[in-house]
Order: sequence, then structure tokens, then C-alpha cells
Amino acid sequence: MPLQAVIGAQWGDEGKGKIVDYLGRQSDMVARFQGGANAGHTILIGTEETILHQIPTGILRPNTHCLLGNGMVIDPVGLVQEMTMLQQRGIDLAGRVHVSLLAHVVTPLHKLLDSYQEENLGVRAIGTTKRGIGPCYTDKVSRSGLRIRDLKEHHKLENDLKQRRQSLQNCGILNDTNTRILEDDLEQFYAAVDKILPYVEDTVRLIHHYLQSGRQILAEGAQGTLLDVDFGTYPYVTASNTVAGNICTGLGIGPQWIDAIIGVFKAYTTRVGAGPFPTELTDSIGAYLQETGVEFGATTRRRRRCGWFDAALGRYAAMINGFTSLAITKLDVLNSLDRLKICTGYRNGDFPAIDLSQAEPEYIELPGWQQTIENPRTFVDLPLAAQRYLRTIEELIGVKIALVSFGREREQILVV
Repeated sequence: MPLQAVIGAQWGDEGKGKIVDYLGRQSDMVARFQGGANAGHTILIGTEETILHQIPTGILRPNTHCLLGNGMVIDPVGLVQEMTMLQQRGIDLAGRVHVSLLAHVVTPLHKLLDSYQEENLGVRAIGTTKRGIGPCYTDKVSRSGLRIRDLKEHHKLENDLKQRRQSLQNCGILNDTNTRILEDDLEQFYAAVDKILPYVEDTVRLIHHYLQSGRQILAEGAQGTLLDVDFGTYPYVTASNTVAGNICTGLGIGPQWIDAIIGVFKAYTTRVGAGPFPTELTDSIGAYLQETGVEFGATTRRRRRCGWFDAALGRYAAMINGFTSLAITKLDVLNSLDRLKICTGYRNGDFPAIDLSQAEPEYIELPGWQQTIENPRTFVDLPLAAQRYLRTIEELIGVKIALVSFGREREQILVV
């Protein structure tokens, strides 16, 4: 099995980082194929929490290499901060982190423009992380972007940023206050550039070397299917393709190498930021899920909106990604609820044919298990009501569950 992939099946925040960390034990390389520092993958080892935004969580496994693919937009400042944090914890990065020379670069100017655009949208704001991701991808598709390979030529980099800065000034985006902030940010940016250059290489040939030698690769997605710029709840989406189809273009490989695609679902549904959410709960149950699940964004720390599991959107995600198995996370958050609901479909049609803000969910109700799930070794060790809940999800999605996460610790995962 040369390459398997982990893909978020909802609006992100599904717990992909923990699943990648678990599967990373048997992987020679974890490769990230899209997105940037707008992602947040959290791993809890004992009492130590690690949040990574650009480096794949496979870095926490000592023998696993990590690849930042050409489909990413990379923030050098943030990347150096992550590297420093990991090195301070005694994690060796030498020869293990590989940054694609074809990936695009997020600069302080992109972040400034992102904040300006988001704030000027007012009530129509998308809810971006203001990390410069959208403006960077905009430059990429307009063929005016900076790539990692361009960082080696300081004079070219400085001239490019000087021209971009002048453009922002001409548009009135730069004022006295943010100009002073920008000066400090650019100083950090140039210092970070020099620190990441030793990790830059031709990752396309590197990943093919791994594939052809039969080594195990895990492709890591960021965000989730419903945030895909083509297939998600547009315009409330991220700026990249988050679905499995982008693995090939984001890493430079052919589809014949992909053997398995694992779709990660939370046992309920959450969403950060604006946009339609058919099963959202604004009552005491929604508040319970938010509090018990500690539902705050790993990147922005914004409160996540919570709701019932949506199998209608789950089937859609499974269809366009081609999931071969599922991973269900945060099952334990449902422990205390006496009744559970699952959305089986919408009375007025299917997404994307219908506007999701007009969707009318239909539900089935299942009994809760109202007991703590304590280290089950097999599926039958789960409470009967929990087994039924998971089997119902399987039936509604049409894909078998392979992994179930029932706690925050990295080893609290059941192989089904």
C-alpha cells in the first residue's frame, strides 16, 4: 500500500491530526498537499499538547519524514516558529522536513491584504483566519506569485515585495499604523526565509523515489471537504481544493499510486466561521457539545458551532472523495446524551443542487448510551447503543468504519 490519504469529511476540525499521528507510526513519510497556516492539527501526548499548522503531525513519530508539497502556500515565519517549538522539545528535524521548491509563499503583505478584505466585507465576511491564504492563492492563479524557489534570490524577492507594497499604498490600504507593523513583519520574514532554505528541495522526485521503492506514504489533507473551493459551501470556503482529487496535483503524483482514502468525521458536526449549517444546534445540547468537546478552533481559537451528525453531507463527501473507509472521532463527547439524532437527508433536495441555507433536514432518533467509554479493545466492547450509532452512520454513508477515536490521548483509538 504505497499511499493512503486522510481527508476531512466535514467543515474541518474533524480530528485529522490525531488520525494522521496514529497512522504515522507505520508511515515512512507524511505528505501535506494543500492549504497553509490556516490549518490546525492538535495532538495530546500525556499532558503535552502540540498544535501544528504547516508541518504534518507525522513529525512527532521519530522515524517519519514530513513533506510540504507544492500545493501548499507556506508562511516562512510560521514555519520557523513551528520548527523552533519542535526543536525545543527535542524533536530532530534534520533531514526529516522537506519543503517543495514549487510551493507558493505567504508574505506579510498577503496577511495585511487578507485582514483588510475580510474587515471590509462587514456582515458578508467569510470568516477567514487572516493568515494571507486567499491572497496568496489569488497570486498563484494570476501567475504573479512568489514560489519557494524565488526565496534563494534575495534581490528578486526584495524587488517583488517593494512593488507589491507600492500597490497596496496606491490603493490606500497602507496607513501610518500598519506601515510600522509591516516593517517589523518584513524583518521577521527575511530572517525566516534564510532559516527554511536548507529544507527546500525537489519534493516531486523525492516522493516518487519513496513510491517506487515501496515505502509507505500518508497524504495529509487540511480543512475539510465542505470547505473545498469547488465542492464546498461557496463562498464560505477556503481558497484551495481540499478533496482527494487534489492529492495528485498538490504532490505531483499520478492517481494510480493512491490505494486508500480515509474520510474523517466527527461523531457530530461542527463549523467555524460563517456559512450555512443545516443541523446546527443553538440550544442547550449545542452548548453541551461545544463545552464537552472543547470546541475552539486550533488556529484562531474561535468558538465552533455544533450540531447533529449530517449523513446527507456525509454521503456527498464520500462520493466526491471516494472514501475507502471512515474514521470517527470524539465519540466520547456524546457519552452523557440520552437521545441522539442523525440527519438522513433533506426534504427539499440534495446539496449542491439546493442552497444549503434553505435545506430542511430529516432526522432519525437513536438512544444514547449514557456511560463512559473506557479503553475498549474491540468494537463489541463499546456500549450497545454506541455500536448501533456507529453502524447507522456506516449504513447511511455507505462506507465501513475502520477507526474510532474516543478521547483526546493519542492512543485512545479503536481499530474496528
